[in-house]
Amino acid sequence: MATPRSLRAVVVGGSGAIGKCLLGELTSSPNFSEVVSLGRREVAVPERYRASGDKLKQESVDFDLEKFTVESSKSYFEEKDVLFCTLGTTRSAASQQPGNTTENVRRIDVHLVVRCAQIAKAAGVPHVSLVTSQGASATSWISYMRMKAEAENGVQELGFDRVAIWRPGLLKRGSDARFVEKFFGLFMKSMPVEDVACAMRLEAEQWAFKQAEFEAVSRYENRAIWDFCQVNAQLQASVSDPTSALPTASSQQEPEQQEAPQEGTSTAQEESSTKQEPEQKPTDEDSQPGGDETAGGEETKAEEPVA
Repeated sequence: MATPRSLRAVVVGGSGAIGKCLLGELTSSPNFSEVVSLGRREVAVPERYRASGDKLKQESVDFDLEKFTVESSKSYFEEKDVLFCTLGTTRSAASQQPGNTTENVRRIDVHLVVRCAQIAKAAGVPHVSLVTSQGASATSWISYMRMKAEAENGVQELGFDRVAIWRPGLLKRGSDARFVEKFFGLFMKSMPVEDVACAMRLEAEQWAFKQAEFEAVSRYENRAIWDFCQVNAQLQASVSDPTSALPTASSQQEPEQQEAPQEGTSTAQEESSTKQEPEQKPTDEDSQPGGDETAGGEETKAEEPVA
C-alpha cells in the first residue's frame, strides 16, 4: 500500500489538453513523488500549476505498436502505483497518415491504449485511470463511441485491482478549443479540462490511501467529475490532507446517469477557480466531441497519443 507523499505515476498522452493539466496536478501534489511522462516530445507544464520540476521525468518513446512492447517498455512502468492514459486521436490527424483513416484512429484509440495497459499489467501497476468519452458504447451507431467502449473493455479485461474510467462530455479547452467544441459550447455546458485532470489526480490519491472505499471498476461522467472537484475545493479551503475526505458511493456516477449541475450550485469552473488561466497552444482540430487527446500527446494523434 502506498503511503502519503510516495505515489509514483506514469502518464501517456501528456501533451494533450487534459494531459498537460494532469502533469500539472500530479507534479503539484505533495502526494506524488515521481511522475514519468511518455511521449515523442517534451511537454511544458502550464504555468498556473505550482509544479515541482524534479518530480517530472519525460521519456521519449516510439509508439509504433511493433516497437512499443512489453519487452521494450516495461521498465517505464515498473514500481509505479498508477497509469494515467489520456490517449486519443482525431480523424483529421489520422487522415494525414498512410492507410485507412478509420483504422489509423483505431490503432491509437484502441490498440495503443490497450497496449499501454498490457505493459502496465505486466509491470505490476495496480491502478489504471483512463479517459474515454461520454456516450462510449459497444452498440453505438457512431464508430468513435464504439472504439472508446472497445478500449474500455480491453483495459477492464486485464484484471487490474482498480480501473477508473473518465467519460467527460463536451470539453472546454480554452484557446485549444476545437471547432465542434466551440460550436456546441454556444448551446451546451462544457467541462473544463482542468477539472477532469483534478478529478483524476484526487481519485488516484484516495484509492491509494483508502482503496476499500472503491469498487474494482468505476465510470465517472460529468456529475461525478464535478463532485470530485467539489471535494477538492473543500480540501483546499480547509487546508486538509487530500486523503481525509472521500466521495460517497453516490458520487461514483453510473455510465448512463450523467447530468449537469443544477442552476445555483457550484460549477466546475467555480470549484477550480485556482486553475482558470488560459490553456497552452492547441492540438489538432477534431470533429469528435469526446474527451480524449492525441496519441502520445501529440497534435498528430495518429502518430502519437494524448488526452
